[in-house]
Amino acid sequence: MANYDYETALALIEQEKPSIALLYQKGKALKGLGRNAEALQAYQAILRQDSLQLRSHIEAAECYKALAKYEQALYSYRKAILLDPQHKYARMQYINLLLAMKRYRESLVESEQLIQQDSSAYTLHLRAESMEHCYTNADVMKVIEAYQDIQNKYPDDYLSAAKLGNIYIAGQQYGEAIGITEKYRSSIDTTNMVINRINAQAYCLSQDYPRAIERYEKLLQQGDSTFQTLFYAGISYYASNRFYEVHDLLEKALQEDPTNINVLYYLGRACAKTSWKKEGVEHLEKAIALSIPSDSVMSRLYTGLADCYKMARRYKEQADALITQYNEYDPDKHHLLYNAAFIYCYRLKDLEQTEKYLKAYLKTRPQNMTQEMDADGNPIIGENNRYNAAEVWLKDLQKQRKEENFFKGQIDTANIAPTAK
Repeated sequence: MANYDYETALALIEQEKPSIALLYQKGKALKGLGRNAEALQAYQAILRQDSLQLRSHIEAAECYKALAKYEQALYSYRKAILLDPQHKYARMQYINLLLAMKRYRESLVESEQLIQQDSSAYTLHLRAESMEHCYTNADVMKVIEAYQDIQNKYPDDYLSAAKLGNIYIAGQQYGEAIGITEKYRSSIDTTNMVINRINAQAYCLSQDYPRAIERYEKLLQQGDSTFQTLFYAGISYYASNRFYEVHDLLEKALQEDPTNINVLYYLGRACAKTSWKKEGVEHLEKAIALSIPSDSVMSRLYTGLADCYKMARRYKEQADALITQYNEYDPDKHHLLYNAAFIYCYRLKDLEQTEKYLKAYLKTRPQNMTQEMDADGNPIIGENNRYNAAEVWLKDLQKQRKEENFFKGQIDTANIAPTAK
């Protein structure tokens, strides 16, 4: 076991008389080999003998977590906490798991309670992270104060400085982001890659490109090849008209994210100002193609929109969505005109619009289209059948309108006062 020769250890354990101590060894060896389901069985065997074994509850929770059985893991951590409410490790892991499961309200409550017992940087981070997800932008100051509290108590904690920098950047408070990262650099460490990355981004976004380039050159020398560094370094060089450097950096960024429109835009523009003009055109064409949804995507969206309008009984908007879909994205789906006519007739009682879309639909009927029959001579329901129905429907509407106009004319004539002789 001491030399991590777990397979030999397991073979030796099998030769011994079972005991709780050996079961713990067996569980540890199985976990070390990645056999978490078997390790879980070992810890469950211990608990069947003694349900008050706190260590077994924690070990079982770790196995459940490794097997993605998170509810069972939470249950096992809770059992351990019930046995020892002051057990920091169990409580920390319990909160971490709540965060992983996005149960932020519960993790906030638990972390607030743990802080009463332990105010270490780790515990304070658990609370601050929970607050980040619980609070809206209107309450962002509470989150900032939580990370500032960590910085005040633990100035060498780079994670809290990094979190504050990212929050400030998200709120476009670039001066504050520069301030917190420069403070860490000057008083703690000038080589921390995470802090320097945020510091450089803040300089870039505040349009201090020479200082941003200075920071990015050092990051690149340190081997930082993250997308964030490649992209914002490229932007800094672009703003400084150093287009060959832009090309080299954004080519690498594009490998990380081939469909990033911003990368394609700046890379294309940089290529156009260097010897890669053909590539520049290709990058911009790809960016445009990615920016504009395809007709098939828009067609599906409008189909869904029309159906939603129908369910909400907003029939005018439903008809409008069908017509827009037909005119803009599906000019071959002529049945959309028929469907619009149906809505105007039976939902909106607008016969004038009904006639308009029936006529438009019938104009799309192919010449010499014949009705297809099945083997028994019955008409097959299809597009031609719909055209026939539309034709009959339109004739009925026109006949009805003529009759209404005729009777309306008689009534109007009867109401004319006799002319004096």
